[in-house]
Amino acid sequence: MKGNDLNQFIDDLYSMGGPEKEFLYKGKRYFLESSNIGDNVIEMVVFQCFGEEKYVFRCRGKTFAECVEQFVKAGIFDGKTIYEAEQDIEVLYG
Repeated sequence: MKGNDLNQFIDDLYSMGGPEKEFLYKGKRYFLESSNIGDNVIEMVVFQCFGEEKYVFRCRGKTFAECVEQFVKAGIFDGKTIYEAEQDIEVLYG
């Protein structure tokens, strides 16, 4: 991972959803954001910027940790998890 350390990236997400993150994966720009959307409901989303701006990952859970656990297991990077794809990720913001 360029522009950030993978462990710090993940640790940021556990800490109140972390800052918003903007990153590149194989030339595609993605944006990750988290928020409280109601009583005991957290939402974490990742979407591809530009073009359709569709969600490639979306979690609604009770805690940020619940959403982070789903995120790190999700194969949103050409079927790979963030751990498997991290060498091809460049963090631009966050």
